[in-house]
Formats: sequence, structure tokens, C-alpha cells
Amino acid sequence: MKALTFVLLVAALVVAVVAGGAGARPVLPELGMGGKRTVTPDVAGFAKQHGPHSQFECTAVSGGANTNLDCDDPFPNNEPDIEVDPTAAGHMIASSNDFGTCCDQMYTTFDNGASWITGNISRNSPQVTGSDPVTVFDRKHGVAIHSSLNYSFQNSTGEACRGDLVVSVSADGGASWAPATVVDNGLGCDLSNVQLFNDKEWIVTDNNPTSPFYGRTYLTWTKFGAANGSYTESPIFESHSDDGGKHWSKGQEISGSSSSLCTVQATGPAGECDENQFSVPTVGRDGTVYVAFENGQNAALLEPEEVGEDQYLLVKSTSGGATWSNPSFVVGLEDGSRDYPLNVVDRQTLSGYQVRVNSAGNIVASPLAGEANRRKLHLVFSDNRNGTHDVANPVTNTDVFLMTSTDGGSTWIGPTSVDSNPTDQWFPWVDVNPTNGTVGILYHDRRVADPTLYDTALREMPGSKTIVNTAPSHPTQSRFFRAQVAGCMDCATFHGDYIGLAYGPNGKANMVWTDMRDPSDLPGLFSQFIYYAQK
Repeated sequence: MKALTFVLLVAALVVAVVAGGAGARPVLPELGMGGKRTVTPDVAGFAKQHGPHSQFECTAVSGGANTNLDCDDPFPNNEPDIEVDPTAAGHMIASSNDFGTCCDQMYTTFDNGASWITGNISRNSPQVTGSDPVTVFDRKHGVAIHSSLNYSFQNSTGEACRGDLVVSVSADGGASWAPATVVDNGLGCDLSNVQLFNDKEWIVTDNNPTSPFYGRTYLTWTKFGAANGSYTESPIFESHSDDGGKHWSKGQEISGSSSSLCTVQATGPAGECDENQFSVPTVGRDGTVYVAFENGQNAALLEPEEVGEDQYLLVKSTSGGATWSNPSFVVGLEDGSRDYPLNVVDRQTLSGYQVRVNSAGNIVASPLAGEANRRKLHLVFSDNRNGTHDVANPVTNTDVFLMTSTDGGSTWIGPTSVDSNPTDQWFPWVDVNPTNGTVGILYHDRRVADPTLYDTALREMPGSKTIVNTAPSHPTQSRFFRAQVAGCMDCATFHGDYIGLAYGPNGKANMVWTDMRDPSDLPGLFSQFIYYAQK
């Protein structure tokens, strides 16, 4: 986490897609909640943000080894997630941010990726938009549950308001979705005296029929607080549902306290671990729920002249979310204020790029049966420990690392390097093959021969590295989110905050990522779409 000051730049909101960044920083959106989803009025299609929308828009058909899932319009999509039906390997639901419409984009296939139903979901009214979409299959109740952020814009000021956390439920496998219902309400607008808004939610269902909490769905998120434009806190909250997403428990703060791990405090009681982001829940074979998240309050990790060094913390519940442990330490990160170069909007980036990056990954519990796997966990992250860091002018060689625990997070093995490529790797996502226990990590991988380009790679352990894209991405020649800074005029400042990997019950790896291979309407510049591949 790089700063604790909530700086509002409302005047910049309407130029974010073409000229600048969008989305949430590791702690707070640099443009307030409104900066998460903007589009310029001079781009054709802007009116779609406020017009009526059909859940079904078009059908994307397989492109062979790689499939472009975005068949609706030329506007950018990013932050993809993908989930596989635990009872039918050919049935999958993916989702992403969609900057061409009001809402989340959904992509559903019933034929193992030969075709994908594409449309918009998670909107409550014409004044509300969605962001940060994630989906899960609930095996017990036979539904899919989609979680998202919902907020509205004040036309007079450009402020975003409320920042609700919502879910939508599908009873037909993701072909159609019920209207979004609110799990946790936001409060106020970007310029209010008090604002609470929800961010970076993630969702998981206990799909193990032998678990004592079979069919329970857990939702975690960051609840940001600000007073008069100044940051106050960002604890992790949790809610759960036992009826397929129809009703949810009251949100509870679960990030806990630690007098040794959370020694830096902006507001609130000493030791409270309440300056967090990027929570991800996972469920073990015995029904234990684990939630990993980044926290920036450990003074022992700070180096001279540096702020914002993160640590990964873990909390868990053996009671189905009724009670939670205090946090335990997983790993310290090299991601502070002097560890990465900054882009044009003062967000951490990679050398020679402008795309904002973060160190976050995810955690996953082993799905395999047997005592040896009952408490096995895997967590991935990326940072710049192998680059030039802790200096005024950092140079990146960011790498992806794997942490493994065999005892439910009490002790950890790692960090284990995932890729020895001497350029940057970022946005890791980990999953476990349920047929053989192979650990797969998907990530972006900057090319050595031409570092202006990046690929997307899958590393399997045990196994090898596979480049899954059939054409490279062009982040320095972007049609959208252009930096307009000397030496990098057409560099993208934003390509989401994560990508997605999910193994199916047949052992196949299913991957989605933000891809920048497709030429746009402007010669020499490239679009930003969601691509799919299977291995």
C-alpha cells in the first residue's frame, strides 16, 4: 500500500479511459470511487453507459487455441475471472469489467468453449454501474452466484456514490441472471463528510459434499472509510449465504488485530489490522475457510525512507464463518514506495511501461482428498525483490513467487520462484488440478527480445512453462487509457488488476487474461479485450 491520503481529482474523471487511469489503487482509488469506471463523451458509444441493456448481446465463437470473448463492441474489457462447474467440465462462466456498457460483462459456455453467451449483468437501475465482477458455482443449490460492486454517479459533480456490494444469481447456469441484490450498503459520495465504499470483493462456495458447511458461500471484501476526503481505514469484511445467494449474513470485520504485525496505525485502536486490500477466500476439504489479504501496517518491514511495504496475512474460520482467528504472517513483500517506478498518475508501474501494477495474487486450498492435502494451501504474489529497489529510481525485474503450507497456514515454505525469465512477470493467479494435485500459476510475462510486448504464461509445478497466447500484447501502443507522457504517449496506464485460472474436474486448465493484440480503429494502436485458452 503506497499512501494513506485520499486525493480527489474529480475534474479528471471524464478523461480516464482515453487519457488516463481507472480502477482502485492498492489502498484507495486515486480518483475516488468514480474513477473506477469512466468513459469519455467524445468516444462513440458513451450513451450506452446510461441506456437500456440486454443481458444477452452476442455469441463469441471459438478462435482455436485462443478465443476473443468480447464480441459486443470495441471498448476495453479487463479484470477477468473464470469458474468451472464442478460437475460439468465443459460448463464455464467468465466475467470482466466492461467499459463499453453500464455493467459487468459475462461470458458463459455450455460446450467447452466452442461458443460463449455474452451480455451485461449486475445492474439495479439505469443510474447504477458495476465493477470488479467475480462468479462462483454453488453445487448444492444448483445455481451460479455473481458478485460485483454497484455505485451511481452524480451528474453535476462527477462523484460516485454508495459503493454497494451486490450479488446476482443464475438458476440456468449463467444464461440469464436475476436482478442484483445488496449484501452490504455503501454510504455517501466522493465529496461527502463521511464515505464508506466497498471494493475488491471475492467469492467462494464450499462445494465438498462431505464438508460440515457444504453449500455455504463466503464473500469477502475491503470496506474503505474516508472522512472529509481523508483515508481512515480499510478492514476486510465477510458475509456468507446458505441458500444459494438469496440471503446473506450481516457483514463482519474479520481482519483482526496483532500487536506484532500491525504496528502502524492511521486511526483506530493500536494493533488493529485495518489497512488492507486484495482479500481472497478459499475453502479446505474439512470446511475450514481461509482468507489471505495484503496489509501495510508492519513497521518491521519498512526500509529507510520508505512507506507502504506490504505483508500477506491470513485469517481462518473453522466454524463456517461464525468466528475468525486473528491474522498470522505469510510473507513480507518488496513493494514499497521506493521499489517500483511511478506512472503518470503516481501509481506503481514497470520500467518502460505506464500500466499500473500491484503485488497481489490469490490463495487456494488443495481440492484433493487425504490427510496430506487436508490443510494444504498455496499462495502467489509478485514483487520487485530481484530488481533494483529501495532507491530513488527503481528498475523492475518483478517476479512471481509461490508460498506453500501443509499445516493450514501455521508455517510456510517459500518464497519459491515461479519463472527465472530476466524480465517482468506480474498478475499471478494460482489453482490446483483436482485430478493430480499439479499447481498451476497463470501470469503476464514480459518478452526478453522485445520488452515492449508481453505474453501470458502458465507454469505448472511439477511441469513446465507454456506461453498460452498465440500473439503478443502491445501495452505501449494502446487505444485506451493512454498516458500521454513524453516517451510513452500511447502507453496504457490500466489493464486491470488481475487475470484468471481455473482447473476443471477433468484436469484441464482454463485461462482468461487481458489481451492487447487486436488493432483498433486508430492505426498503430491496439485494443484491450478478454481472451480464453485451455490446456
